[in-house]
Amino acid sequence: MKKENTTKIKGEILIGIIFALELFALPVQFYLLVKNPEFTFFSAAVRFFSFFTILTNAIVFLCGAMLLFGGSSKLNSFFKRCTTLTAITVYILIVGIVFNLLLRPIIDLKGHHLIVSEIFHTVVPVLFFFYWLFFVSPEKISFKVIFFWLAYPIIYIFYTLFHGIMTNFYPYPFIDVTKLGFETALVNGLFVLIAFVVLSVILISISKIRTKKISLED
Repeated sequence: MKKENTTKIKGEILIGIIFALELFALPVQFYLLVKNPEFTFFSAAVRFFSFFTILTNAIVFLCGAMLLFGGSSKLNSFFKRCTTLTAITVYILIVGIVFNLLLRPIIDLKGHHLIVSEIFHTVVPVLFFFYWLFFVSPEKISFKVIFFWLAYPIIYIFYTLFHGIMTNFYPYPFIDVTKLGFETALVNGLFVLIAFVVLSVILISISKIRTKKISLED
């Protein structure tokens, strides 16, 4: 019992750190956009939420808020589920993997831009993965849920392509239709979806193995 309480406290501390990082980084990133004279408040808000990075880190922020302060609400129960936390872990890990493999070599950030970028793309993904791995009770998750998990990135990709056609703005160079063409951008989006599937399979497999290990120990 004492060990369980200690583990719970450690988990709450870790999710509290993640929550605090997001509470700092999300408003700072929005402020950096708003202060740009090219944008109105509305256009800055649209641009802000046009990034998968921002949307996913906002989900992590909401998840952290619910786990820390949600009490017995239905939303808190939803975010406490292993399935939900595993899906969010997949999403935030993709944010980190795509940035560090594809975007870091071509982006030169400084000052607050660099700080919030590191929080969004490196620190939070790593910390949230550790939280999922060490403090979330594993469950047997069906591989079928991957089809539901893909709804979020699929909707995002189609929205981004449609929004880009209307505004000529693409948040990421690998889906920039103006430079790559629609077919190439769509193929790149497909590769990202494949990465989602592969990572989902890996995390679900880890959860299954951990569940089996715990059942054998009992």
